Amino acid sequence: MAATIKDVARLSGFSVTTVSRALNGHSDVSEETRKKIMEAAQALNYVPNRVAQQLVTKRANAIGLYSLDRETFQNQFITLMIAGMMDEVTIHDFNLLLFATQRLQTAEEMIMQCRQRGIGGAIISGVRLDEAWLGDLPKVDFPLVVVDVPVQGPRATYVSVDNVLGAQKAIDHLVSLGHRQIGMINGHSGAWVSHQRLAGYQQAVRAHGLPWKESYVFEGDFSKESGRKGAEHLLKVNPELTALFVASDLMAVGALEQLQAMGYAVPEQISVVGFDDQDFAIHVSPPLTTIRQEMYTFGRLAARELIQMIGDPSYIPQHVDLPCTLVPRGSTGPVGRTRGCSS
Repeated sequence: MAATIKDVARLSGFSVTTVSRALNGHSDVSEETRKKIMEAAQALNYVPNRVAQQLVTKRANAIGLYSLDRETFQNQFITLMIAGMMDEVTIHDFNLLLFATQRLQTAEEMIMQCRQRGIGGAIISGVRLDEAWLGDLPKVDFPLVVVDVPVQGPRATYVSVDNVLGAQKAIDHLVSLGHRQIGMINGHSGAWVSHQRLAGYQQAVRAHGLPWKESYVFEGDFSKESGRKGAEHLLKVNPELTALFVASDLMAVGALEQLQAMGYAVPEQISVVGFDDQDFAIHVSPPLTTIRQEMYTFGRLAARELIQMIGDPSYIPQHVDLPCTLVPRGSTGPVGRTRGCSS
């Protein structure tokens, strides 16, 4: 006989009301209490009756998108990914449910929430490399697709763009314009894409035989303000730099503004390349040269892969790695005469 909520209450030692509120994510339940209740529910393999009936009679017809970054849904760039997901799930007669949360205590917590709501699989965005539960994701018995973090298991995979190649394309473009001293403003180290874009930058610098030193790289945090700070720091420490590769468009706009405030003409004296191709990239002055990610396609493929896993338990998840393209605009140009490109 299937476990009931009363069984969970009895095993955990809490009232049915408290158990119900804990399982449904109410904030008035302490983390210690919630943990004990979740452990009891997992021990009993408890699934709410309405969901259990749905899983017996038909497939789950919803997927969940979990964002661990509270600003995700304010980001126009991410809305393109969500639009792609929505179009894909509609084709397959699925629903998409959005969840915004700063932190998940455990992977099991998210999976329990999904099962309670009749969600057959989840896409997770905004995962940091230092999440304590990240190593558990490849082992879970629940369909998962992770955005921009390498997770691979029998029921889990990830989608990403080729960040290494994107960074290499940015450096190749700058080298083609005569630049040899090229700095980088990177994202924070908790993001996998930061490591990938740094690797692409370093590989391209070595491939072209360019002069390089550690001070050519500044670690930001993907914010506009960190782009400003990065540009100021890099040019003060390394005045010989004639170009900057910036790991996001938002940071690149901050860098542009700071360079102009410092009296640099862009691109006559220094060139700037971003990464993402957000809508605002074409409206800044000068328009931003950048690496384009096709986030609408990204979203569709993530949802398609997840739906495939939900529909076929024997399906082996496939990592999806999308190409990205260089979009040349006005923020890059040949090395200016007023600033030499000595090696």
